[in-house]
Amino acid sequence: MENKKKNCSFKEHKDIEAKSYCFKCQIYLCNKCINYHKGFFDDHPINNIDKITDETFTGLCQEENHNIKLEYYCKNHNKLCCSLCLCKIKENGNGQHNDCDTCNIKDIKEEKKNKLKENIKSLEELSNKLDELIKNIKLIFEKINEDKEKLKIDIQKIFTKLRTELNDREEMLLLQVDNYYDENYCSEEIIKKSDKLPNKIKLSLEKGKLIEKEWKEDSKLNILINDCINIENNLKDINIINDKIKKYEQTEKINYKFSAGFDILIDKIKNFGFLSNLDSLILKNSNEINKFLSLVDIKITNINLLYRSSRDGFNYYSIVNKINNKSNLIFLYLTGKDRIFGAYINTKLKNINLNGATKYYKDEKAFSFSLNHNKKYQILVPGYSIGFDSTYYILIGNSGSGNGFYYYQNIIYDIQLINGSKIYNFGKNSELAEGYGNLIDLEIFEVNINE
Repeated sequence: MENKKKNCSFKEHKDIEAKSYCFKCQIYLCNKCINYHKGFFDDHPINNIDKITDETFTGLCQEENHNIKLEYYCKNHNKLCCSLCLCKIKENGNGQHNDCDTCNIKDIKEEKKNKLKENIKSLEELSNKLDELIKNIKLIFEKINEDKEKLKIDIQKIFTKLRTELNDREEMLLLQVDNYYDENYCSEEIIKKSDKLPNKIKLSLEKGKLIEKEWKEDSKLNILINDCINIENNLKDINIINDKIKKYEQTEKINYKFSAGFDILIDKIKNFGFLSNLDSLILKNSNEINKFLSLVDIKITNINLLYRSSRDGFNYYSIVNKINNKSNLIFLYLTGKDRIFGAYINTKLKNINLNGATKYYKDEKAFSFSLNHNKKYQILVPGYSIGFDSTYYILIGNSGSGNGFYYYQNIIYDIQLINGSKIYNFGKNSELAEGYGNLIDLEIFEVNINE
């Protein structure tokens, strides 16, 4: 029973909130009625209404404003109800079970008695296993927590490494910027030298004129030549400054490309990492799933297995029935030598007709891919993205010379199946299906895409 506010069952006090409940009379009592009731029925058990819990059975209907004895049973809801619950007029909270299959509680006495025997037997059986069940659920909970914490630690490690790489890359780029400008324009060192140049030039000029007068004195030749070298170096510093100025004036500003692809990078970061419930036998571990999802590079929000040949049989018609009128499909093939490849088909395959000529579907967003070579291939002629013939061919990317392959299913009389299905590659790029091979498994997934 919900702890809703109940009003007194006495007519004259029906607007006053009840504070107690008499289980014998099955009525609610306000503070005014409690003493009178105790005076007349001192042996009746009266409980404070706040102590009546959800499991306390009062014998009265708990629907709001009903407070009537429960005398009927609703078979549809397996619930006791009162006369107001069965009322034909559905208003003011009445008539909730008007359209249900109901009866008097006396009519289900034997049925519930027999059911009770079954339930007691089931409870006895379960009670013997209950400790083991509780133990197992606790062990499962512990294992789930271990897996959860391990996953969280792995995520933290990956993002710590990512942050480290970003910080290192930032430091490297900042250093490259400094080096580029210092080497190609002017550095702080040149500015410091330039501040000293006026005085050095003045002194060099004075010294140069003195050297000219003393040049014939061989005894001072080493001193004179050293002074000449200093003058040459001073001139060299001046020329460097001149060159830097000219270069800056003649050269356009640096072509700043650092932000190129920034939005794409941010988008990839936003979608980096995933929790996948991809139900695949072809992709055997998380590394292969990661590789596959990274390769197809579409924003998958949900993925649902429609068909698996090892489960549903190598049957062309079974495949067609599973994917008819579906869109956003991923075909995943496994052939000999663990070659894994497939295709993504975006367009809706409306009304695949198996009774006429081969039917092709145009799809500008379709592509094929090879997991072994970690490559995607453009469908060269979108009008031939996928096709179905009237017997047993599924053709992907077939334009006579496009990037594609086809699945060949041989069916003989009496619908007896030869499990010798093959994949044939007729594409320009032999990496895709790499010739042909016996089909080991084919999985087809329907995906939800976040555009």
